[in-house]
Amino acid sequence: MIQVTRLENIALAVPDLDEAEDFYADRWGMQQVKGDGDSSRRYLRALYSGHHAVALDQAAPGTDRGEMVHLSFDVANRADLDTAVERVATVGGRVVREPGEPLHPGHEASAAISDPDGNVVELLYGSAFTEEDHRARVIAPRKLGHVVLNTPDRAPMEKFYASIGLRVGDRTAGGMSFLRCNSDHHSLALVDSGRTGVQHVAFDVVNLDSVMIALGELGRDGTPCVWGPGRHGPGNNIFTYYSDPGGVFIEYYAEMEQVEEELEGPLEEKFWGPEWQGDWWKLAGPPPSNFTK
Repeated sequence: MIQVTRLENIALAVPDLDEAEDFYADRWGMQQVKGDGDSSRRYLRALYSGHHAVALDQAAPGTDRGEMVHLSFDVANRADLDTAVERVATVGGRVVREPGEPLHPGHEASAAISDPDGNVVELLYGSAFTEEDHRARVIAPRKLGHVVLNTPDRAPMEKFYASIGLRVGDRTAGGMSFLRCNSDHHSLALVDSGRTGVQHVAFDVVNLDSVMIALGELGRDGTPCVWGPGRHGPGNNIFTYYSDPGGVFIEYYAEMEQVEEELEGPLEEKFWGPEWQGDWWKLAGPPPSNFTK
């Protein structure tokens, strides 16, 4: 059985590379790191990450919104790269890149596959995670915590991600599935939508104080909160959502539910009914309309 162990990074293609890099470094509290000499890609790390947690690519001319290029997961061993490629066609995906030398810095080997919606998923082996302090003007996120993907058909997407070791722990009547691969309640979620691609990207800032300090400082800097603060049901995390310069929704969260790792055997799933509206506290109100469409 393939077992991804953690979400490592996400790559975004952005309309203005310099503007996006400045936002994630100055306002979002990430640290710029040296890359591979390609001036069209920038790398930024969180406090706890491998080489980078976010990569930024310059999008094609005329692009007016940020889009996901790929998301990356670490795997437990090198053989998992070969197994994933051998299996991918049977679970509705395809091979993008055969296992081999890494294309990006920070790990020993990689492969790339795509899910049934066409999202590229990099599988990485040999990443070295470290926790290093760096100075942030507002709040330095501890880690890239989870990614939520839009999908017009959740069932085949669940099957695909199960094939690489992600397991559904919760579903909602509103059309979401939450998948985990370690003690975090979820590292990936899928949401019903008429479109594909990234719905939002979430960063862990550990505690309520950090969420609220960032809420005040970002607002004063001209980056308003578009949804929150509140507390989710699935995951139990405190949340605030913002929009980056390319229009990608990004979340600062804290106090994510931790669960015992259940790598083998049946997993008891929890269903959240139609009465569940996204915020236990009932303070946040509805999310922006383009968040859920």
